[in-house]
Formats: sequence, structure tokens, C-alpha cells
Amino acid sequence: MLRDGNNEYQLDFVVITDAGSFLIDVGREEPRTPPWVTSLAESMGHQYRPVAMADFEGSFRLRNAKDLLRYGFYRPPLGDRIRLLAALDDMGSLTVAECMSAVREGRPMPTVAALILQGFLEIDLDDALIGPDTQVRRIRS
Repeated sequence: MLRDGNNEYQLDFVVITDAGSFLIDVGREEPRTPPWVTSLAESMGHQYRPVAMADFEGSFRLRNAKDLLRYGFYRPPLGDRIRLLAALDDMGSLTVAECMSAVREGRPMPTVAALILQGFLEIDLDDALIGPDTQVRRIRS
């Protein structure tokens, strides 16, 4: 939530990348924001990005993100997290199917999805829908 005096504006996401941080505002059409939002975001050290849902129609990224987000509140067991991270250290990358077969304590798909959402694992969201052959890599901080 951004505040400027008595004015408030709700944003949807904060995205942090190597190129900087972005405050993302998503709408069916490109959001029309009050002029003060952009300047306030910049004064906080962020860039402001309005995004229209129409820009994502037919996009694998949005469909994959929706698939992953349903597991956003799942807490993967510690043993499964350590087992998957160790396997990825040894192998470099695994497929989603291989990661799922390594899960012993929790539920396989929720465990893999939650570790992606929590920033332990990464996959390509843009080329295709997530499937058994999707490559999974470890994120190193």
C-alpha cells in the first residue's frame, strides 16, 4: 500500500531482480494510477510498472504462475527440502518428475511448487506449461 497524505493506492506485487525492484500494478486493462504513485515509488527506490492482463493472454508464464500459486501456503518438510537441494547440488538439474520422486515426507507436487515459490528452486515459466520434463535448478543466494 502506498500512501501520500490522505491518498492511498494498493499495488499487487513487489518484484526484486538484479536490475532493481519494481512495484507492479495489474489490471484487466493497463491501470490508470494517480500521478503521485510513480513519483512516490521512485522516491522509495523502486520503479513503477502498470501491467495489463491482456499482455499475458496466451502466455505460459501466467498459466504457470497460477498453477504454482495454489501451493503458496504449503510448508515443505525440512527433510524433503534438504534432500532436493542435495540432489540438485550433485546433479546440477533434475526434471520436475525426478524432484517429485525424491519427496519422501510431504506431498510431491506441493513440495516442489512451494520450494520454487520460496526461492530455493527455479524453473523456466515462459517456454511451456510446467510438466514432468521441465528442468529444475537450485537457486544460490
